[in-house]
Amino acid sequence: MSILKLIEIFSAWRKAKILQRRLKAYNFGEITWKSTTGSTNQDLMRKAQTGKNHLSVAIADHQTAGKGRKERQWISEKRSALLMSVLFEVDTTSDLLSLYSMKLSISAVRALEQLGFSQIKIKWPNDLITLHHGEPHKLAGILAQSTIKGTSATVVVGLGLNISLANLRGLLPDDSVSALSEIGKPPDVIDLAEGILREVILTDLDKESLLVEYEKYSHTLGTDVRVEIGDERFEGFAERITQTGSLIVKVENGVEREISVGEIIHLR
Repeated sequence: MSILKLIEIFSAWRKAKILQRRLKAYNFGEITWKSTTGSTNQDLMRKAQTGKNHLSVAIADHQTAGKGRKERQWISEKRSALLMSVLFEVDTTSDLLSLYSMKLSISAVRALEQLGFSQIKIKWPNDLITLHHGEPHKLAGILAQSTIKGTSATVVVGLGLNISLANLRGLLPDDSVSALSEIGKPPDVIDLAEGILREVILTDLDKESLLVEYEKYSHTLGTDVRVEIGDERFEGFAERITQTGSLIVKVENGVEREISVGEIIHLR
């Protein structure tokens, strides 16, 4: 193993220890930080099979097999993004699994506000965006995975948040992607992870409270949108979010469509 690789491994281990110390009062599970991994979500899904691991956290400087929604590849350079997943152990008789990705998106926006990024919004379902000349540019994506056994479930929610695009501009499929470095001074990655994880604990999972917070930060609600579900296309007005996180779109003749999966394009 090269000296450079050893330095990267030690640096990641040190960041995990610093983060654990700062969050000691919040009862997180094990916090790991790797220099490189396949996928932080998959790391925690495997960990879930080993016993009680509520609020375990996996972070990496680089992912080789990171995925976004619809199995899209998540592209990032080393140390150019916060790549973090959180594991929740859930009682399915009282908790809605879909609320956990909403919880993480709200936590991320709140933490970024405290770090001076006040213009961040949420595009349905849980993308974090910033506006450039009125057009949404994606800063972060969130992906949730779960396994259910009886009345208990494991929910792993992963966040990929661009800190800097560095040399990636030419590799990205389109220009509607941004990074914190393009809208302000990029924060230290440990400070960023700490802020988001604190908000994970502080963000109330009560359905009503969560929906109020989501609506506060939503870029989608109250706008005209085009919905794409497979081969189906239609336009309407994004009216509200249900308690399960679905989007209600009012189409022609006042008919309401409930959207649980699909692509949303904002119309001017």
